[in-house]
Amino acid sequence: MTDQSTDTKNKIIQVARILFADQGFEGTSVREIAKAAEVNVASVNYHFVNKENLFIEILRNGYGTCSRNMRAYYDQNNPSLEDTLITLFRYFIERHHDLITIFKMMLSTQHSHHMTAHGTEDEMIGPPGGKVIIEALQKEVGGDIGQEDLHWGLRTLVTHVAHQGLLYECCFKKNELPFSTLEDIEKSTRRLCRVVVNELKSR
Repeated sequence: MTDQSTDTKNKIIQVARILFADQGFEGTSVREIAKAAEVNVASVNYHFVNKENLFIEILRNGYGTCSRNMRAYYDQNNPSLEDTLITLFRYFIERHHDLITIFKMMLSTQHSHHMTAHGTEDEMIGPPGGKVIIEALQKEVGGDIGQEDLHWGLRTLVTHVAHQGLLYECCFKKNELPFSTLEDIEKSTRRLCRVVVNELKSR
């Protein structure tokens, strides 16, 4: 793919992610995307074939980037479960525009879209960074942990981090709410990690 073709594809993606977030999958047409990106409809179809492929690629790009970043961090630092979750939270905060856009895209469609990124280790796990969080959980809990318990721990922790990231960017930092600073959220995340580990050890 030539540089010009790559630039056109990236331009379409950047425009489409905003339109999808604001108007939803059903409410956004290929013609609107092409007009906003200042390309013709044929260019959109050439790069993505159809609107659904474009929508899915945007989700996969965000998912895959997060997944790869979390794996690189974990392999380089061998962190604790708490530090792994704090790193994921900070990743979401640093890229809060992407977090909000992807979340809005997911909420805006009536259809189910395969969100995982082909080629990442988290594809069959669930959330991006899921594999390293499971590894950190297993390391801290020790012993044999059933798959149901592992996935409960994973989803409990990632849901907390993603939810707190969204709340902070949309509500907390604009209001003087109690215990809502970044430091407070990181403290509560560490506390939840300890609760999850202790619960799994007790089983």
